[in-house]
Amino acid sequence: MLFAVLFTGFAAAIWANYRAIYPARGLYRVSGVVQSRASDTLLLVKHEAVPGLMDEMGSMAFLVESKDVLDRADLHPGDRVRLTVRQAPDTLLVVEIKKLP
Repeated sequence: MLFAVLFTGFAAAIWANYRAIYPARGLYRVSGVVQSRASDTLLLVKHEAVPGLMDEMGSMAFLVESKDVLDRADLHPGDRVRLTVRQAPDTLLVVEIKKLP
């Protein structure tokens, strides 16, 4: 019984870590540093490489799904962030923003 409980807890922790890196089909995680907010829905970020999507970039503009998503994040230049993005026909669309410590 104890083994089953411990195994279940271990499996849940592994799954949570996996989902932190690979959120779902068609979504990607982008970690980086905020450079500026260019408009109501545009964010400039210096980001690390994104496996399977793109190399590290010194500055990239990301279109955010809505002004509300960007306002709730309360970002300032220099903040470390993890963006969840999905591939739109002609851009990457940010669907979630999380500040990192």
